[in-house]
Amino acid sequence: MADEQQHMMDEDDAEEITMQVAHASLVDDSDDDDSDEDDSDDEEEEDPMQDLPPVIIARVGELTSLNTQRDDIMEQYLQERAALEQKYKGLCQPIYQQRAQIIAGAMDDQIVAPPDTMQQDNQNQGDDNEPPPKGIPQFWVCAMGHMEDVAELLTEEDVDCLEHLTDIQCHDYEDGKGFALEFHFCPNPYFSNSVLSKRYDVPNLLVADEPILKNVQGCTIDWSNPGTRLTFREVERKQRGKGKHSGQIRTVKKQERKDSFFHFFHPPALPDMNEMDEDEAERLEEAFDADYDVAQAFRLHIVPKAVLWFTGQGQEEELQAAMSEIENHMESHME
Repeated sequence: MADEQQHMMDEDDAEEITMQVAHASLVDDSDDDDSDEDDSDDEEEEDPMQDLPPVIIARVGELTSLNTQRDDIMEQYLQERAALEQKYKGLCQPIYQQRAQIIAGAMDDQIVAPPDTMQQDNQNQGDDNEPPPKGIPQFWVCAMGHMEDVAELLTEEDVDCLEHLTDIQCHDYEDGKGFALEFHFCPNPYFSNSVLSKRYDVPNLLVADEPILKNVQGCTIDWSNPGTRLTFREVERKQRGKGKHSGQIRTVKKQERKDSFFHFFHPPALPDMNEMDEDEAERLEEAFDADYDVAQAFRLHIVPKAVLWFTGQGQEEELQAAMSEIENHMESHME
């Protein structure tokens, strides 16, 4: 008997919920357009829980409590994962340091070519007797040139400057909520900085969701002089005077932007989206997406697997992976 009463109560609850939802969906067609718009705004502001029976609200509250417990577990997971990431990145640091020494030529005396190849190389050089190159010249700029997202930003002037690039490093934050890129340079005629850096604050970096950029911070490049500045050129323009200077022509100097990879270190500021129109917001979003793709190209590919991108093998592996993904996608649609 108790089961029958409970069954009847559940049916009554379900019928009541159905009637309340149906009632909330009714629209008075006699209202004018302004009234309809006001009603629409009111509906958006209404709490969807307010028309539910107390027993349903209590059950939803219990589900909310369970979801909070799940969030706590996931927060613990992210903390432990960030610590694990730091552990193994730390184990890789000696490898990266030795890589930098080889590239810079610090281990030239310890790493020699087989005698037969040395003899062949001497024959090719003839009587020039030029000393062998130090380290691996143009290592990093060659690796960057094989990564499409980065290569499309490089100009010929950039390549000349990037020959002085000695190392690229990526440091993830200890809490796993961002990372910093560092580009190390030897003394060069372009700028006085020994390191150019860029930081990305990404609270959800370790999860698979779409990245949420909280902040992006570049750095100031201390160019040696206006002539070595790769991001802008100084141009002279003739300008006709106005007012009391009407008829006079004067020459003014202006800074004109030019294409360069080094704009990467001066990202646009994160704006207030409420003060932008839709088109401007979309353009800025695309710019940040492209910028983040370049950063991730360094973080996930070029820095950890630099030699594969120098040789071009990394590019081939990326192409093969993309082709396999396309084939799998086509096969799944044919089944």
